[in-house]
Amino acid sequence: MLGFLGYFSVSFITAVAIWPVVSLILTIPILAVIYHRYHALHFTAAFSAYLVVLYLLALVCFTLWPMPDNPAAFCASHHLHAQLNPFEFLTDVSQGGLYAILQIVMNVLFFVPLGFIMSRVFRWRFTVALPMCFATSLMIETAQLTGAFGFYPCSYRLFDVDDLLWNTVGGVIGFLMALAFARWIPVRTKAADDVVTRPGFIHRVVSLAIDLTCIYGLAGTLGLGFVVLVVKAGTYNMNGTYGFAGMTITSSGMRIVVLALMAMSFLIFELMMPVLARGQTLGGRFTHMTVEGKERTGWRRTAFYAGRTVVLAAVLGPWGIPALSFAVVLVLLIFWLVKRQMPYDLI
Repeated sequence: MLGFLGYFSVSFITAVAIWPVVSLILTIPILAVIYHRYHALHFTAAFSAYLVVLYLLALVCFTLWPMPDNPAAFCASHHLHAQLNPFEFLTDVSQGGLYAILQIVMNVLFFVPLGFIMSRVFRWRFTVALPMCFATSLMIETAQLTGAFGFYPCSYRLFDVDDLLWNTVGGVIGFLMALAFARWIPVRTKAADDVVTRPGFIHRVVSLAIDLTCIYGLAGTLGLGFVVLVVKAGTYNMNGTYGFAGMTITSSGMRIVVLALMAMSFLIFELMMPVLARGQTLGGRFTHMTVEGKERTGWRRTAFYAGRTVVLAAVLGPWGIPALSFAVVLVLLIFWLVKRQMPYDLI
């Protein structure tokens, strides 16, 4: 057994390393959806969302991805054949004893969270959840049989028809557990579309994360388009510059243009939009919050947005200093823990 697992060492370690990080990244948009639906996010909800993503990603990371590191050596010495006899587990249990029983138990337990998620999170009916559990198991088993649908040159996991049965049983158990859990803690209902005027720290972070996606998406698209235009339509000079539209453009000049586009995108999403929309950025609209916790007019409103823009620019701007950005974030976090608001909220 240990010799067989040795073929998976590098890919398995890689899967374990990136699994929690990628799960955390993928959880951010889910938190945004939760804010959009309920206008609030408690730690238990955020942690539960992370666990859901962690589990769903594990279905890929630990059933499909860890592949033998040396395809030629593995395929030459291992010839796995599908186990297509239903209820073969009865023979395995009678001959293999504890190991065969543990294998069945693990197949059941691995799909219990999936059934729970289908009922509690996706809110599917049993008539939908049951075939989806079976289909998920079938997809995983088929991928293992076909070498991830041809990506790997041979089958690197055993296809066992009995696994389909036990995975589905696990999904059913998880679904029933979710129904029982709902009697203890009912599923929350969607909140009314009221705007939150005093958002929490995590609420602000999620909203800002959505804004950042828009900022970098716009700036990245425009910046890449500019660079491609200069390289394709311009004339390359031997000194490493480009001649374009009667101008000589250097690599540092391209960087300045890209940074200018980043600054423009930042000001559009974090200054112009909230000023025109009563404190709501795009992220704020999605999560039903406003950065204006109270009414301000005249110079106070101008000072408020000036202070907010400077603070966010120090934190987010690629034109800033990383050490400064970290220091500002630390100060903001400490200030929030003490005052439960941002410094510019005092204006």
